[in-house]
Amino acid sequence: MEQKNEKSGVSRNKVLQVIASILVAVAIWVYVDVEKAPERTKTIRDIPVEFSGESTTLADKNLMLLSGYDTTVDLTIKGTKRELVKINKDNVRLVASTSSIDSVGVHTLRWDVVYPDGVQSSALSVDWASKYKVTVTVGELYTKEVPVNCVVTGTVADGYFTGETVLDPTTLVLRGQRDDLLNVAYAKLTVDISDATRSVIQTESVQLYDNDDNPVDNSNIRTNASLIQAKVPVLTTKEVSLAVELSGVPGSAGQSIKTTITPSSVRLIGEADVLENIDEIVLATLYIEDLDIWQQNSYVVTAPDGTWLANSNEVATVEITMEGIEEKTVTVDTFSYTNMPSGLYAEVQDTLDVRLWGLSEELAELKADAITATVDLSSVTETGSCRVPVTVTVSGYRDVAVKGSYEVTVYVTDTQPEPEPEPDGGLTSHGNNGSGNEN
Repeated sequence: MEQKNEKSGVSRNKVLQVIASILVAVAIWVYVDVEKAPERTKTIRDIPVEFSGESTTLADKNLMLLSGYDTTVDLTIKGTKRELVKINKDNVRLVASTSSIDSVGVHTLRWDVVYPDGVQSSALSVDWASKYKVTVTVGELYTKEVPVNCVVTGTVADGYFTGETVLDPTTLVLRGQRDDLLNVAYAKLTVDISDATRSVIQTESVQLYDNDDNPVDNSNIRTNASLIQAKVPVLTTKEVSLAVELSGVPGSAGQSIKTTITPSSVRLIGEADVLENIDEIVLATLYIEDLDIWQQNSYVVTAPDGTWLANSNEVATVEITMEGIEEKTVTVDTFSYTNMPSGLYAEVQDTLDVRLWGLSEELAELKADAITATVDLSSVTETGSCRVPVTVTVSGYRDVAVKGSYEVTVYVTDTQPEPEPEPDGGLTSHGNNGSGNEN
């Protein structure tokens, strides 16, 4: 039994040794194949030659390439496998400089190979090329500007209409010899808007035409853009209501505010997908501080982004009336204090008149203890008199609010004042004081 186990163990060890040997052999083969193998070659065909400075340096000399600019070259490149696998027709460039050209006629230019980033160019070399020089013909450069025209065909869907066509670019600059440019009149593209409910955008390669509307196909003419685009806006209209928003109105008091807007709606023009999300235009947001018992305001109607008014310069009048709402002024002389620095004491020097706004019946029932005036002493740093903000709130009356913001004058001392008798609870009760022990 022990002999069987020993044989089994030996057999298993031999298998492991074989597997390890195979892995080592593969690793050595990969290393030699990639790092130590002799250089290899790779052939890339039809690489276009680029001409640096053609539209800048050469054009500044009023010269242009008439032929040879479409030259392609086949290359055989030698190098290590590691670098060769990184290159192909799409990332290897051949660049010939035109900076040495100063006259019209035939010129011969050398090209240089430009490898992509990440390729160790020193590990590669050109083993063979179908041509090592490029022959170009140079002529005198003429320029001509022609308009881009758009022909719109078809009819949009019912309920829609078209806006002004937008072209990009609106003109083209042509470069070429005088005789080639002479009969070119314009560039044109055609946009079909049949049954369209959205704006139509059409992009096409440049097509030139002569004065008789015949296409001009001349490879010697260069354009400053290879593509032209037209957008035909497809528009519709929508009636949307006008509104004002009320902010800070307490409880149900807003139901007693009536707003009459003239006109009550306006007609917008725009693209359907933009108008789809617009149901009203808010003329203004009014706060309690802005409201009087009766008022009339005028607002210029502003169309939302991407739309415009069918009737330009539209003005809306908003009349605001309130029923069962009034304003009331009460005098407060009882205060609480917050944020007082330790060791200092403060006392309000006078009473505070507070404007209240709300339903008439609630204002009539308002009790003194429903009003809280809290003095914020966070800005106090030393003794003496100073103006500080006070926050006034009303509790227990959901249809009453405080109008305006308030300040009071406090006298700050480092001596604790004598305690005063408890106030009798009226709105005109005696003042109290604050210290660093209150929050």
